[in-house]
Amino acid sequence: MQQATSARSANLGLDNSGGISPNTPSTPIFALIPHPRTSSASCWNLDAGLTTAYNHDDLDLQQAEAVHSCKMSSWNITKSMSTISPLCRGGRPEPLIPPAQQKEDKSQRPISGTATPTNESTIAASEALTQAPVLKTPKPGILVVTLHEGHGFSLPEQHRNAFNPTHGGNSHSTGNAFSVAGSTRPSSSSRTPGFMARPQTSGGFSGIPTNHGRISTKYMPYALIDFDKVQVFVNSVEGNPENPLWAGSNTQYKFDVSRITELVVHLYIRNPNAPPGSGRSQDIFLGVVRVNPRFEEKQPYVEDPKASKKDREKAAAEHANRERALGQSGVEWVGVQYGTGKLKIGVEYVENRAGKLKIEDFELLKVVGKGSFGKVMQVRKKDTYRIYALKTIRKAHIISRSEVAHTLAERSVLAQINNPFIVPLKFTFQSPEKLYFVLAFVNGGELFHHLQKEQRFDVNRSRFYTAELLCALECLHGFNVIYRDLKPENILLDYQGHIALCDFGLCKLDMKDEDRTNTFCGTPEYLAPELLMGNGYNKTVDWWTLGVLLYEMLTGLPPFYDENTNEMYRKILSEPLHFPGHEVVPPAAKDLLTKLLNRDPQQRLGANGSAEIKAHPFFHAIDWRKLLQRKYEPAFKPSVVDALDTGNFDPEFTNELPQDSFVDGPVLSETLQNQFSGFSYNRPIAGLGDAGGSVRDPSYVGSLDR
Repeated sequence: MQQATSARSANLGLDNSGGISPNTPSTPIFALIPHPRTSSASCWNLDAGLTTAYNHDDLDLQQAEAVHSCKMSSWNITKSMSTISPLCRGGRPEPLIPPAQQKEDKSQRPISGTATPTNESTIAASEALTQAPVLKTPKPGILVVTLHEGHGFSLPEQHRNAFNPTHGGNSHSTGNAFSVAGSTRPSSSSRTPGFMARPQTSGGFSGIPTNHGRISTKYMPYALIDFDKVQVFVNSVEGNPENPLWAGSNTQYKFDVSRITELVVHLYIRNPNAPPGSGRSQDIFLGVVRVNPRFEEKQPYVEDPKASKKDREKAAAEHANRERALGQSGVEWVGVQYGTGKLKIGVEYVENRAGKLKIEDFELLKVVGKGSFGKVMQVRKKDTYRIYALKTIRKAHIISRSEVAHTLAERSVLAQINNPFIVPLKFTFQSPEKLYFVLAFVNGGELFHHLQKEQRFDVNRSRFYTAELLCALECLHGFNVIYRDLKPENILLDYQGHIALCDFGLCKLDMKDEDRTNTFCGTPEYLAPELLMGNGYNKTVDWWTLGVLLYEMLTGLPPFYDENTNEMYRKILSEPLHFPGHEVVPPAAKDLLTKLLNRDPQQRLGANGSAEIKAHPFFHAIDWRKLLQRKYEPAFKPSVVDALDTGNFDPEFTNELPQDSFVDGPVLSETLQNQFSGFSYNRPIAGLGDAGGSVRDPSYVGSLDR
């Protein structure tokens, strides 16, 4: 991945607030300044610069200009707070000024493939999805998935000539970032599923390369199975693109169930016109299948021998309906959404009676991030073979640096949240020396990596990421959590190009709408003026950082960036907000940014809730329900081969031998160990008290969890 240093990796660990007047536009500064930071790491780091809490009066702004070189990634383990000093500025290319043909304000276009929704109705309807609670399964278990066959698949309209040699060339879509995955035309095929020896011409698949009459396996459809952000690629094995066959019950795919969520299968086919080296990023989307698995055992129907035949038939039908309402169990045909045809898929939930987790339950594959408190490794769980990120933290280190509360807060936040744009926590467990977080392994790279590579994003892509992040922050606020550290380094992209917010070490819990806090923490370029003023702040600080992020995505630099930290703070407090031309920041985006970057928190857009941000014209074409259901197909997909791919991580880490290192030093006392009581997490329980899911962990004398 990127070879450089992250200047913003310094997460401040101090405390403040205040409010000033709104900004006014003027001349841009971003064309004159090199990129403020470059990042050498993956999104999996552990400390991002250690943190110290300061009172506002003790803050030494001269110290802030010290240059601090630090290799970091967004999966920070300690990252709770850091001194204000580290701001290393690597050479950053000047932002790309877009070509004249990009001047059109696409922010006013409706999303491709849909009618413009009524914003108010979709905003209201999306609230329940945003705040979806973590639902428990009756008992811990494993979801077993089998793929059997497809029937009636077809290419979407814009790709109908992809395999036709007389029309090939530029068939891959360059649609906007909100193109709905549904611009398809129903297939006229009515053939029965099964193996066909020769290629078929319906569905737009004519012209696919063959070998002695058989379809080239390279151009057969494949599936991406997604369960709680754990994703697996599965190739079809024979048949034809319209009616492909998978391995069926001969090959099972097992997923650890830590919360109740739907199973999603995305269907793709390789694009023959994709440029070399594009990997899967230009593959053609054929549709999606959604399954709600049943997470409890089937209950057999017991007839009442005394009932009449009519009553028995009625009771049997009612029982069958109740069973179906609990979700799918077994093999069924399920219709393809945003495409044509259907997919035969099997799901079965099996109770897992295994005891507590331990490090020996995982095969250590690669190191993907490091820090002073521990490291993050790519691991394979031995019973299900699923790939995860295992984050290890040394207890002694966080105790000595007073980071226990922040570490436990991160565990608490992750265990509460069930949101499609937040990295899900699968398990936590502990040993006498260490804490272990097991999270979904999201390996499409940091948003910062892609922004640094492309210098800036167009308005549609920026809007897409901003909308998904808005839903993630809205979810956190609904659980009375302030995120406080939004920045590109803390945002991952998954296989499909959706965002996944990570690193919750700086979160503030139990913050109701009327509450204020004073902790000075965050990243210098993203600090809100009220935080710098030291008068206290509330949830609206996250809307400021969302505005800064949107500005940086559109222009290539944060709005008030300066190499001199003191000067940057002065600009944040008093400098007018400068915008480039309309071809870079269209009018709707400019209006939104002006309102998000209002220095008065009470007047800032979002002060009355996230709904007023969603209702802004910049987002007018978004159906928020579809967004939360991940029904928009991202225009950009990162280059990822499979779940094992670590190409988006720094070789400095991935070349290191993965091992759970031995911890020297004295054994922690029982009093110190008691600070970690309740840390282990194996199954979610609805409710926010303990974030649900603490299990007893009597792994050694003096059991930690009592």
